[in-house]
Amino acid sequence: MATLTVPYDNFQNGGPIVAAEHNANNAAIENFVNGLSAGNNFDSGAIGSAAIASGAITSAKIQSSVSLTTPILGVATATSIAVSGNVVYHLDINQQVASYTLVLADDGKLVELNSASGVNLTVPPYSSVPFPIGTQITIVQTGAGQVTVVQGSGVTVNSNPGLKIRAQYTAATLIKRGTDTWVLVGDLSS
Repeated sequence: MATLTVPYDNFQNGGPIVAAEHNANNAAIENFVNGLSAGNNFDSGAIGSAAIASGAITSAKIQSSVSLTTPILGVATATSIAVSGNVVYHLDINQQVASYTLVLADDGKLVELNSASGVNLTVPPYSSVPFPIGTQITIVQTGAGQVTVVQGSGVTVNSNPGLKIRAQYTAATLIKRGTDTWVLVGDLSS
């Protein structure tokens, strides 16, 4: 555990705050946080950036349930991760100019279809592309050509009123609910 020591910790409720003391505390906090970012200020036995980078920390040495508190986590892969506070998530964009069949890398992405004529976006069966249940893929039509969502062999895509993106610059999201069952929600037409 990292320990932060502030030089002036004797502030009393309702008492005066001396600017120099306040500034000294802020400087101590800033220096400590900058040190943490650089991998310093960790107490003996704590896991620092150097230990992780050197490979000294392996999955066998980490508990099955780990709670991470950090302003920027970076890339994390897990079967489950609990996060509290503000989470900033930026969609990756997969730009296409012709008919397209979804691939596993589209999970969580924005698939942008930009064509002057109509195009199809095919949702493949699980046997071809094993998207996990809960997968969400947003589709946006940026061209004048209407996008039609096509159900691959054995795939069911439930939607209302239909499987077409309504117009240019409108969007819909595919959500996987079962092995080969999806729902399409958004600005749709029949």
